[in-house]
Amino acid sequence: KAAVREIIITGLADPESKIRVVSAYVVSKIAHDDFPEDWPNLFDVLLSYLTANNTDSVHGAMHVLLEMVKSDISIQQLPQIGPILLPQMFRILTLDNVYSFSTRGRAVNIFTSCVEMLSTLREDNPTLADQFIAPLIPQWMEAFLIILNHHVLNDVEKATEEYGLKMKIVKCICTISAEFPKYIASKLAQIFEPIWMDLYNLRERYVEEFISESGEAGETFQDSDGNEVGFQNLLYVLFEFISAACGKKSVKHLFITEEQIEMWSADANQYVADEEDGTFTFNARVASIDVLLTLQERFPNPFFNALSAAIQRHVSESIEARKAGNANWWKIQESCLLSIGRLSEELMEALADNAKPVQFDLKSLFDHVVLEDMKANVDYPFLQGRAFVFASEFAKILPSEMSNQYVSVAVQALQSPLSGVPVKISALRALNNYCKFLNHQFVAPYQVNILESTCSLIPIATEESLMLLLETLKSTINQEVTAKYEQILTPAVLQIWQKYATDPIITSYILDIFEEFAKNNFYYSNLCRRALPFINQVFTTHNTDPIIYASAIDLLTAIIAYGPSPLPQGFADQMFPGLMQLAWSIQDMDVLQSAQECLKKFIVKDGDMIFKWHDPSGKTGLDYIIQFIAKLLEPTGSDSDALFVGDLIVTLIKKADNSIAPVLPNLLTAVLGRLLHTDYQPFIQSLVMVFVHLIISQQETTLRFLCDMQIEGKSGIEILMKTWCDNYDSFSGYYTLKLSAIALSKIYLVNDPRIQSITVKGDIVVNHNGNTYIIRNGKRVNHTYTAIQLPVKIIKLLIGDLTNALVSEQVPIDDAESVEEEGGDWEDVDDEAFSSRNEINYLSDMLANIDDDDEEEDNPELKNDPMYQVDMRTYLSDFFRNCSMHNINNFSEIYQHGLHADEKHTIEYVMHQ
Repeated sequence: KAAVREIIITGLADPESKIRVVSAYVVSKIAHDDFPEDWPNLFDVLLSYLTANNTDSVHGAMHVLLEMVKSDISIQQLPQIGPILLPQMFRILTLDNVYSFSTRGRAVNIFTSCVEMLSTLREDNPTLADQFIAPLIPQWMEAFLIILNHHVLNDVEKATEEYGLKMKIVKCICTISAEFPKYIASKLAQIFEPIWMDLYNLRERYVEEFISESGEAGETFQDSDGNEVGFQNLLYVLFEFISAACGKKSVKHLFITEEQIEMWSADANQYVADEEDGTFTFNARVASIDVLLTLQERFPNPFFNALSAAIQRHVSESIEARKAGNANWWKIQESCLLSIGRLSEELMEALADNAKPVQFDLKSLFDHVVLEDMKANVDYPFLQGRAFVFASEFAKILPSEMSNQYVSVAVQALQSPLSGVPVKISALRALNNYCKFLNHQFVAPYQVNILESTCSLIPIATEESLMLLLETLKSTINQEVTAKYEQILTPAVLQIWQKYATDPIITSYILDIFEEFAKNNFYYSNLCRRALPFINQVFTTHNTDPIIYASAIDLLTAIIAYGPSPLPQGFADQMFPGLMQLAWSIQDMDVLQSAQECLKKFIVKDGDMIFKWHDPSGKTGLDYIIQFIAKLLEPTGSDSDALFVGDLIVTLIKKADNSIAPVLPNLLTAVLGRLLHTDYQPFIQSLVMVFVHLIISQQETTLRFLCDMQIEGKSGIEILMKTWCDNYDSFSGYYTLKLSAIALSKIYLVNDPRIQSITVKGDIVVNHNGNTYIIRNGKRVNHTYTAIQLPVKIIKLLIGDLTNALVSEQVPIDDAESVEEEGGDWEDVDDEAFSSRNEINYLSDMLANIDDDDEEEDNPELKNDPMYQVDMRTYLSDFFRNCSMHNINNFSEIYQHGLHADEKHTIEYVMHQ
């Protein structure tokens, strides 16, 4: 093996480039396994090749060294190897008359990799970078500046290879700036100038090769290593630096290229995808927008003033270009409108703030550019389309006369047979914005036209363009107008669903539209007449993809959830049997979860009709549902399949009254059995909430049942309380969290030895040097816990809830979480876990404003529940005062010996209010 290594490494100096590259590949592979233990002299051999003054041996050695620095040299070895290696890299970089651009570029890459490795060493050795890298930065920056200011002339291939070296240098500068900004901050202004000038001077070449109709894209060349280096690649890297450095840029890189014109004209779907704000496409146009966004964020006030001046200059250029017969004049205006439109929200905000010195003449732009561009003839569809979208992006501040005019022009373009795909797509985007942001009076007169035109485009739409159409349909829905077009809309939407039933994004749009249809009283009866037979047909079609079944159930759920209560006569007879047949026969998670949700809505909207329904054998709808729930609760069943069964059981208990009494004990026993054998937190929450509701509504009966029930040698109350307490802090949902806390407080108040004697998990125990420490907000080292009595645990959990309630209202109490140490430092504790008061308040504010559950937000019955209206700060404060005043269940003993200092502080705070 040693002999093979010695032979292979000589290939690094072979006169034939291909042999050097192959040899380098083999040496790198061997080094990955053998260096340094089995090949200790490898680095010395490579170093000798670097100093041999032979370009071939340098080329071969550099290949290997780059791979070694990336993969094989450890961060422990770097401080020893780096001081020897990097001076050689600097020498190779600066000998421009000896080494190729690619070899010099490889030297830059090795330097960059060393910088990245040093950044990972900062935590262990903060001074290493100061000692090792800081002294090298000035000379490397000087060399970088010389190269960045140099330009190869009269040799296109060499110029392109130089681009490759510059790309690597700019990437290196960006890395240093990101990892060690203090080393480079003083040089950024000098570095910025040549990079900016390159970007600025390359405008004309970009226009010539990619924008002009007669232009041809410049070729890419292969460097000496076979890597493609192209003109556009350099642009992307320059943009990256400008964005990072927050400099300025030229609008010409925003121009639409000829390639884009051809592609977008032929493919509406691609046009929609590429022009979305969050597009996954990357090109010079997208990179330019990214730079603009970065500049605005970093320098908001001077940015808009500078942009205004640039826009005025470029608009003047476009006018002169048009007079001179330049075919690209319109691209200048289109890019100007694009750049402003993407920053419309920020610009409107800046203009509305009198404290900000922003001067931007939007009115002149609308008067002299936008309206004229809207009227552009068929030769300039992308300019016309951009004008439509631009105007709609400022819909919030448009004067009334402009609003009416712009909506009218967009509708005309949408309906015109002369309008091409880009114009119609842009008009749709504009009308979508107008529907969202303009007063209803400006759009209402055109809703019929919008609906008709949108529906006419559906048959030819695909994917992204289809989603735009659906979004427009949803935005333009007016109940009476929409109802008149039901015979067109419902079949059209169902046809789309049928074609894209397995596409989760498109079906989500369709579901939103169905919800709007179902909310429309004028529309609902015809929707049922047309959609229900269609859905039933899907239910009864054999060998259908389960995803399609689940999606069809979701459509039915929308019709039920947003329809009237009770549902129309015959609704259950028509839909319930097919739904239950699917729920019983299709063993698929999506189908089963969708069926649970649909049945819950069915029961809420028209439980009486479901319970009275029966099949020819006399089996009732209630029997069907009980059988389905029993199937979901079988011990061998999947937790994910039964995820929403708890919600379904709670709904059934509320709506079925005494009808469910005979089977309720068996259902609850099955729930306890599943609780005993699951660790899937969302499923645990679903099951626990069954008992939470029962404890609140039927406390005595429920607790008696739980205490008497035995499963596998454990009482039901023990199974419930251990699982509930272990997962309490993981529960989610505004209403759920309230109910859980209230029910837990009620259990604490019960004076029953069977409940008080239960032990549950306390704090985490960590064994360290033979001692026991308790960590309450640290990293878990193992999963051993202290054991504490249930009443103590309940008090601790409720104190946590009260602390959160106080913090969310910015009450000045001490941090609710802290580390309890009994000596020594804990290296495993995450410092970020201990936030400042401002950080905690900020997080609490965010959490308080999150709609935890859209269903809760849209459920008027739930929001009218008195429990939903409970103020938890007041409720828990009163609870603790009552417990303290009457020493309920030895509260004083728990306070004195069972609580930590911060928990006591919370109690003291509320006691003195």
